[in-house]
Amino acid sequence: MKTVLLKRVAEPTARPPDDAILRRFDIEQMLNKKDGPSLLIFQSNRDDELRESAAKLVQSIFNGRRRLGTIDPQVLFVYDEADEFIPGSAREDESYGSSKAAAQTLARRGRKFGLGMAIATQRVAYLDTSTIAQPHTYFISKMPREYDRKAIADAFGATNEMMTKTLKFSKGQWLLVSFDATGIVNVPLPVQLRNANQRILDHLNSKGG
Repeated sequence: MKTVLLKRVAEPTARPPDDAILRRFDIEQMLNKKDGPSLLIFQSNRDDELRESAAKLVQSIFNGRRRLGTIDPQVLFVYDEADEFIPGSAREDESYGSSKAAAQTLARRGRKFGLGMAIATQRVAYLDTSTIAQPHTYFISKMPREYDRKAIADAFGATNEMMTKTLKFSKGQWLLVSFDATGIVNVPLPVQLRNANQRILDHLNSKGG
């Protein structure tokens, strides 16, 4: 067994098994199926490849649904470390432009075709402002950098004192800003939420995913 493992490590370019390969078409089929929910997580040690792959997937699903007039099932794209996908300033690497353009399309027009997006980052000041203006609900937690806290305070009319208090938040504690959910414009409300991982697992199990 040890010999086999060492051989596999020594051959990093070896082709993976066919049943371990998913084409973009396969992924789109999974996201468009209506017989139950799916949760797909994409990771890579190459940020540029991850950006390009995300951009192609988003654009392909958007174009397909627009062409067919499809709105179901609803799909949510979640961008973690979103400043690496939707930067506010130009970057030399072309993959930034591709991922940013796809995210802008999703933010502005995705809801017409059942496509939503969530953006997660601690570097909100580095995000594209036109994209982050599109979501209707915001959750604000710990932000260690004063520059980012100030950007949020200016955007929602929050006081610096209120933003500083978020540094003491424990797991599950957030400031909620959402006119749709609360009927209050730009007023952060403190909320306590259950473990997100467990809620996702419970939802998938309840729907037969």
